[in-house]
Amino acid sequence: MSNFDFTEDELFEMANIDSESTGIENVIIFIGPTTPQHGHRVKISNIPNSYNTSNSFVITIPGYKEIGKRNTKFITNKVLDRIIEFLKINEDLIINYSEHKISTKNLINNLISL
Repeated sequence: MSNFDFTEDELFEMANIDSESTGIENVIIFIGPTTPQHGHRVKISNIPNSYNTSNSFVITIPGYKEIGKRNTKFITNKVLDRIIEFLKINEDLIINYSEHKISTKNLINNLISL
C-alpha cells in the first residue's frame, strides 16, 4: 500500500462528490474517514467524471498538499485552484464527515458549491 491509498473498508465509507455538488465540471472528489496514519485528506479522480479511486491523487486538509501523481492535462493548475477553493469553503464540513460526526446525507446537503 502506498502512502496515499485507502483500505477497502475506508473506500466503502467514502462519499463520491461530483460537479453537481462542487460546481467544478467533470471532477469527482472522494471524501472518506480520517485515519491516524494519514490525517484529513480527500482523493481527486484523475479521470473526468470517473468514480474509480485507483487513478487519483490526494489533497491533505488543512495544508492542501498534493500527494501522488496529478493528471495535469485534466486537473490543470486552474482546476486545482478551484478544487482547493471548494475544499477550503467546506473544510469544517469535510472534517466533520471524515470524523464520523455527520452523515453522508448531511454532508451532501450542506456542501457549498462554487
